[in-house]
Amino acid sequence: MGVPSVSHYSFVISGAGFPDKNTRQRLLYYFREVTTMKRLCHCLLIWLCLTGAGYAQNYIRNTVVIDTPSAYTIGKGTYQVSFLGYDNGGVELKTFLGLHSNLFLGVSLDIQNAIGKDEPQPNVPGVIAKIKFTDGWDYFPISLAVGYDSFYIGQEGKTYNPENKLNRMIYGPYFVVTKPVYIFNDEQHIHFGLRVPTQPDYVPEDTSYFLSLDVPLGQFFIFKAETERIYYNFSRSGEWMYNLGLRYSYMGHLGVEFDFLMQHDERVNRIIRIEYNDSF
Repeated sequence: MGVPSVSHYSFVISGAGFPDKNTRQRLLYYFREVTTMKRLCHCLLIWLCLTGAGYAQNYIRNTVVIDTPSAYTIGKGTYQVSFLGYDNGGVELKTFLGLHSNLFLGVSLDIQNAIGKDEPQPNVPGVIAKIKFTDGWDYFPISLAVGYDSFYIGQEGKTYNPENKLNRMIYGPYFVVTKPVYIFNDEQHIHFGLRVPTQPDYVPEDTSYFLSLDVPLGQFFIFKAETERIYYNFSRSGEWMYNLGLRYSYMGHLGVEFDFLMQHDERVNRIIRIEYNDSF
């Protein structure tokens, strides 16, 4: 049943025989406001139902933000393949398999100058892994995880190694905490963690923090922001990195992401990431 129009109320009030003109005007004003509020309430209710259902069905908890990990893993019996292109034609390929809902294991291969005229410089493949300890409680959801992975995208993730020119990638363990928050009928995530470089050399003074955030924008897009390479004693602030990204997800399986990695007095590193995940 539709909402009655103001003209309908005007006819009813005139037929009721109110002799006072001011009374009739006040009643018409009241019904006009009520009619407008009803229409607004109906529209708002429909919008909340449609957007809430869409977000709940399409949003995915990602295993990484931009250049930093989250505490989330993938499901048992699922796999994920990732292609990442970075500065100077570099390419990073990663794939991992969910051995358990709280554990995945995979490999990473990085090739500098893979695209372009320069001579390709492959790096020794590395192992990647993550173990999630908990997702918290219903009244306080929070996820904790430890893992092992490469650090930093592009040239920032390489080190000089005269003993083995194929072993330049920086790897090491990390600890990360992910806290979901619920705003505007959706789920956003805040991530905080610590990384320690151990491969190819253990460099304790390069232990660093990271802080990141991801926010869904509708059913298919996710905005991401993070800061990383914050050294444990908060020194060397000129080396801190600030990253922004936008991800498009389709049907929960395919993701395409464009990111910008920024550092003081350095040119912006523009990267593209393509991910696909499925189950066996």
